This record gives sequence, structure tokens and C-alpha cells, in this order.
Amino acid sequence: MTILRTLSIATILLGSPLAAQDSRFAPTPAGKPRLLVDGKPFLVMGVQLNNSSGFPAILGDLAPAIARSHANTVMAPIGWESIEPEEGRFDFSVVDGLIAQARAQKVRLALLWFGTWKNANMSYTPAWVKRDPARFPRVIDADGRAIDVLSPIAAASREADAHAFGALMAHLKAIDGKQRTVIMVQVENEAGTLGADRDHSAAANALFDAQVPADMPGAKPGSWTANYGERAPEAFMAYHTARYIGAVAAAGKAAYDLPLYANVWPREQPGLLRPGESSPSGGAVSWLLPQWRALTPAIDVIGVDNYDTNVAPYTEIARAYDVPGNPLFVPETGGSIAHARHAFWTVGQPYAVGISKFGIGPDSGLKDGKPAEEPIALDYRLLTGAAPFLVPLRDAGHVRTAVEEDGMANIPMSFAAVDLAARFGEVRDGYGGQRGQGNADLAGRVLVAEAAPDRFLITGASANLKFATKLGQRGAVQLLTVEEGHFDNGRWVRERLLNGDETAFGLILPPEGRSMMVTVAVNR
Repeated sequence: MTILRTLSIATILLGSPLAAQDSRFAPTPAGKPRLLVDGKPFLVMGVQLNNSSGFPAILGDLAPAIARSHANTVMAPIGWESIEPEEGRFDFSVVDGLIAQARAQKVRLALLWFGTWKNANMSYTPAWVKRDPARFPRVIDADGRAIDVLSPIAAASREADAHAFGALMAHLKAIDGKQRTVIMVQVENEAGTLGADRDHSAAANALFDAQVPADMPGAKPGSWTANYGERAPEAFMAYHTARYIGAVAAAGKAAYDLPLYANVWPREQPGLLRPGESSPSGGAVSWLLPQWRALTPAIDVIGVDNYDTNVAPYTEIARAYDVPGNPLFVPETGGSIAHARHAFWTVGQPYAVGISKFGIGPDSGLKDGKPAEEPIALDYRLLTGAAPFLVPLRDAGHVRTAVEEDGMANIPMSFAAVDLAARFGEVRDGYGGQRGQGNADLAGRVLVAEAAPDRFLITGASANLKFATKLGQRGAVQLLTVEEGHFDNGRWVRERLLNGDETAFGLILPPEGRSMMVTVAVNR
């Protein structure tokens, strides 16, 4: 009998709505923290509400669309203006209503704190902040104009934001500390400054011309320009933005020790790179990620919002944030088939926290009023139930992914005892053997997990897989059993055995997706 590598699969219940024992990032021997929920590994497969949709009634109206998405986590924004309409007077009714709705829908919540920054703007700050630029100064651009961004060097703004965030976290602890419907909180949103490369106010100019502070990691004695040259404005803003957010996060963590993360608008943009123009100046861009992490110790993970549709830039951006101490997390991505392919790749990376699609409306998952599964919803349907089985195998290095791209219709995957080829589109004979010709919609994506040397979970869509012996070895790989089925909270449920026409021409993953548990033997 095959012995699975994962002995505790049946005890791991990812995405469970049961009362939580724990919710935290735990250290691992690999040096990348792992998200635990209910005391067990958790893989975020999320949907993010639209910017101004973080209200209970809207979340209730979206219940059918959220169910169609197969997401296990809803990312819901909380605007500072919503909870502190008057300074010092807090109203948490919106928060309470969101938690009640999430519990009713049996999904987890990640709350997104839209405080000082939302897309490098101050639009979600309360009116009493917006009305008082003397107390809460704006960033001044190079032409001397104030823009709609709070200056990160202003102590009053930092203290007001930290006070509000601390109050929010204390309230969460009081109403949700045992059940933990809210599993994590995002601190600000795509922080930084758009509209200026740095703050050019008199106070900021004096700081910019002075010595770089001693707590700026990697800096040497000297000015910002002496240390960073033409990148000095961005480094200057990163230092002050990170320290500001570090203080806000610390206030929240002191009130309630819940996982906190920050999200980043990446610097890697098409065309010219101009901090403050093509991306926010001062955010946790890849070249300043080490400094940001050092200056924000209360932030557990810095995730990267990755909307790129091409494989090379998508994976380049993702890998820049998949570093020791900081596992890959994509808090925002798009809803196209390209994003769905990249979601498969993302969740297949060891210790990845997960991914979330931005934007959901009442008609999401519908076409002409009838259910029509969105590309990333197919991913979630296949992977959410399988996640308890996959995560331990993935983090141990036993998972491979293959995603189709233009001109990439045949992708090898190598395991200890056998190799596989993922073939996309119609498979035809040709020079070098049978090869996929590619799908017109480039929809192919595959994830394969080696549960034992002779047993594999295969899941995905729009693909055809073939086993082969290792290079240089004689013989052939025989399919002993091919089970089609699904996962129920990490437990494999067989629906039928496949054979004959269903396996003679390769292991076929149809456009609507399929999961198979395959046992093989290598005959010499």
C-alpha cells in the first residue's frame, strides 16, 4: 500500500469556519514564516471588495457572487473616515456588520486599513484631517504645490493614524479574539506618494539635506544624495514612509497580536521608471524591500500587488518578494485567464501565503444571468479543498506547476522517480514526438503534487499530461490506477476510476478543470 508523505493530512482543515485556536505567522526551518489559522497552515484564496464596498449590506448582497468565486477569504476595506468621523469618537458598526456577514457566509476576512494611504493618496482620511492642513501637512511637490498626500514626516498625522488603527485592532480583539473570523489585517494600501518624487516642504528639504539617519539600513555617514545618487528622493521617502507605517502597525499589534501585512505597488512598470509618477515614491519597492522590512518589525509580510499578464515580468516581480523571512503573497491580482494561470504558479511556490483577485460585483460569475465560472474561480474550486493536502507537500518541495504562455505549449516537470510533460492544446505527432499545439485562449495550467514516489495528485485545466521514465533509464511508466475526484477539507474523495479512452491518449484535464489521483509503476 502506498504510504503518503503527509501523515497528518486528515487533521489539517484549511479554510474552516470553526472557532480558531490561533492566527499568526509561525517561523519555519526554511526561514520563511507560514500563515497558521486555527493553529494549522492556511492558504489564502481571496477576493477583494471594490474600494468603497466595505459595508455590511454590500457584503450581504455579494454573498451569491462570493459563493460562486469559491474564495475562502474576503478582503474588505475599512476606511479611516468610516470608523472615526469625528476625532476621538469611534463608530465600529461597519466592522461589526462585516464580521457578522462573513460568519454567516462561512468565509474568513482580511481587513484592509485605508488610513493615511490608499493608492498613494489620502482620500480615505476623515474630513477633520482633510480640513486641517496646518496640523496634518500635505506633501509639497517640486513646484511648491500641495498635493493630496499626507506628508510621512508629520508626527501629528502618524500619531492620529496609529491611534485610530490601535483602536480598530483593540475592538477586533474584543469582538473576534476567540472566533478569529478576521485572520489578518493590511496596514494602509499601496503606501507612498504619487504626484511628487519626494516631499519638497521646507521641513522635508532640511531632512533631505542632512545626514541619513543611523537607523536606515545599509546607509553610510553622509547625505541622502551622497548615499543614493539619483535614487535619493525615493530612498528618503521610503525611510519616512516605512517608519510611519511601522509606528501605525506597532500600535495595532500592541492592541491585538493578529497577522499584519503591507501591500506594494511595484516599481517594475512598463516604460520609464519615475518614482512618484509610474509608481508611488517611498513604497516597499523591491530595491528597498530590505530597508522596509527592517523599519517595520510589526509587519509580518510585505506582499506585492501583481497584475502583469506576461509570465516573465510576473514571475520576476513575484520572486523579488519571495525572499528569506518574507514568503510570497499577492494581495491583489486581476481576473483574466492570464492572472488565473499565474495564480496556479503563485500558490505552487513553497511557503506562499496565497493570492487574491481584486474586484467582485453582483454579476461576477454570471453571463447573461446564468452561472459562468470565472477563470480564477476555477482555480479556487480545484485548489481550496486540496490545499490541506498540498501545503505540506509544496513546502517540502514535492509540487510542480506548469502554466501555458504564448509559444510555451509543452512544459516538463521532474520528480524523483519519473518525469511528466504538460502538453497544452491538441496533441499531434511531429519531430521529437507528440507535442501540444497550444490552446487558442492560453488557458492551460497544471499543478502536480508527489504524495509518494509512485502516487501523484494532478489538478488543472486545458491540458494533457504524459508520464515518462527518467532520462537515461529504460522501461516505461504504467498507469496502475487513475482516480477522478475532489478534496473535502483535505480528504481525497474518489468519484470514479478512469481507464480506456479516458487515459489512452494522455491524462486529460478538460477546460472545466479536473483533479486526479494517479498511481504509477515503472516497468523495466
